[in-house]
Amino acid sequence: MLQNAQASSFGRWDAYTQYGLALYAHGRLTRFIVVLIFACFMSGCASGYLDLYGQDGKKVDECTAGFDWHPIGVKHSVDWVLNYCYELAMLEGNIVKSVSNSSVIEKDYTYPTHPSGMPWNKKRAWLSFWSDEIDKKQYGYIVADLENEYHLETTRIEAQFLSGEITENQYKALVEKAKYAFYGK
Repeated sequence: MLQNAQASSFGRWDAYTQYGLALYAHGRLTRFIVVLIFACFMSGCASGYLDLYGQDGKKVDECTAGFDWHPIGVKHSVDWVLNYCYELAMLEGNIVKSVSNSSVIEKDYTYPTHPSGMPWNKKRAWLSFWSDEIDKKQYGYIVADLENEYHLETTRIEAQFLSGEITENQYKALVEKAKYAFYGK
């Protein structure tokens, strides 16, 4: 009788082991799917650089840009930022005779106004893209412009706060206003 009990408990053990192996295989499949989904989302990441050269051919400045979690029009956003950096360098008085990728500075970065006449924000851009009012290139330019403006505004607000020009409450209110202008929520 004892021998049969041991045999049946081993039988249960084998059944549990098989169930455990099935869960292990399922876990590996789940992990594979999660990694695959993560890889798809990471395709929304891009970066780029643009070297600026002076009259003598020597590098006088450089521009870099990068976006994470930006799955639509990310390459267009990177190019927009690189062009903005080039234009800013020119405005600051840098004499730039050539760049490492001239196609970046030769593009037209204009985009339409929102059909409602309201200023763009990420929410409006997203909805306009999905309703085919703008294409992915225009979406990329709009988002890059919005993110740039948001960064410049929050940097300016932080500098005012740190210099004592505004109070903490004013700082918080201005940051919230900038977030609303950027996200549109």
